[in-house]
Amino acid sequence: MNKRGNVFEDNPDLKRIVFFAFYIVFFVFIVILLRSGLKNNNTSYNRYNSGFNKSFSLKAMKNNNYHFNYILEKNNNKTIFDGTKYNNKEEFLMSGNTSLYYYGEDDNYFVRDNNTLSYTNTVNPIEFSKFLDPSNLDKLFIHGTYISRTEYLSGKEVDYNYEIATSSILRSIDSINADLDDNVNKVVAKVDEDGKLFEIDLDLTNYYKYYDSSIEEYKLVLTYSKYNEITDIKINK
Repeated sequence: MNKRGNVFEDNPDLKRIVFFAFYIVFFVFIVILLRSGLKNNNTSYNRYNSGFNKSFSLKAMKNNNYHFNYILEKNNNKTIFDGTKYNNKEEFLMSGNTSLYYYGEDDNYFVRDNNTLSYTNTVNPIEFSKFLDPSNLDKLFIHGTYISRTEYLSGKEVDYNYEIATSSILRSIDSINADLDDNVNKVVAKVDEDGKLFEIDLDLTNYYKYYDSSIEEYKLVLTYSKYNEITDIKINK
């Protein structure tokens, strides 16, 4: 009985073609595998280095229902705004050289006279109000550079430290393209053990110097609590 010959031995050209085709398929598979791994690594790296969305978010803040305490340190002067936010309403006490009570609804603000207890129309006294807008805070984290994370031994707080150039803030928030020798501004997000954002610290000195050369210090401490616990705000008479 004649044994069936080996097809590759009988046809050397076919053997070379099959071997070459196998080599191409194997090479393509390796390239796809490497690119996929590199993509996954880059994704993880970017997520970690952004520190945003994965580790904390501004979602609770965007509901516009919370208690707030804002501290402004401007050229050695400290002003504190303490109050509540509920949908399109807010009320707060501004403490400085003189303490004043304000009520705001939409873009309308009223200040109470401490003597007569009557209200008059006024402007929003919170001059840094654009940095209270969650969408603008988003931009600071998205366009900023993640620097480091600070974990405390108590395990009750993690700080995410960022830097953002003045030109980046001007471009992303004010729609201004400025050619600057950029000095950075600092942003710190403080998150509790449950992953809830409770404080944002902003050193915006270099940003505000762009508008006012007399600025020597412009720092904000924005503290939030009682998310979604405010039931309504009524003008305090």
